[in-house]
Amino acid sequence: MNPNKWKEILSIILSAILALALFLILLLILRWNLILCMVLAAAVYIALSLIFKPVKRIGKIEVDSLSNGEFLNERLAEAGSDYNRMQRAVSQIHEQPLLRECQDLISRAGSILKYLTDNPEKIPAARRYIDYYQETAANVLEHYAELKNTGLSTAETEKVLNSTRESISTLKAAFDLQFEKLMQNELMDMGADLNLLKQTLRSEGYKEPEKKGQEISK
Repeated sequence: MNPNKWKEILSIILSAILALALFLILLLILRWNLILCMVLAAAVYIALSLIFKPVKRIGKIEVDSLSNGEFLNERLAEAGSDYNRMQRAVSQIHEQPLLRECQDLISRAGSILKYLTDNPEKIPAARRYIDYYQETAANVLEHYAELKNTGLSTAETEKVLNSTRESISTLKAAFDLQFEKLMQNELMDMGADLNLLKQTLRSEGYKEPEKKGQEISK
């Protein structure tokens, strides 16, 4: 669960406990009127909820202070989710020099994620990276890990594994290109770059996973 969500739940629980404690003290020890105790306890609960409510931040910047802050926070969370997928997949890869190549890819992704965290105003410019480049990388790594974990060693499986290894180098170059454009404040919405990456990955044998909706319709 998102750490911010945990903090929010804990703040609610703490506020409820303190409000309940006040209610019991006023009612059982001071023997105040029941209705008055309930009103005061409710007021205290609301006040404490506001006081303890965690402040959402992107890096050091409060989300509420940003234009479209919630949207930017959601987009960054998506990027973080795919980055975590990449890390989990790479943790299952042990072959060298592939592991080193994958770690280099993770390092590039981590640098981009940190840059976006420190510069949330750049997040809209990274939409292609978030929506396609990094998600594709996560899919490639997960696909490789899944095939490797099956233990199968057919000619077709080896072909896919080899093509996936080649795709890592292509993705590293794509990440470098996108990071360079992001640093130069250019929109990551270059159709030619995107088509080139797709064509290169396809030529190397990588096939994009079918969408769930497509699978259901078959």
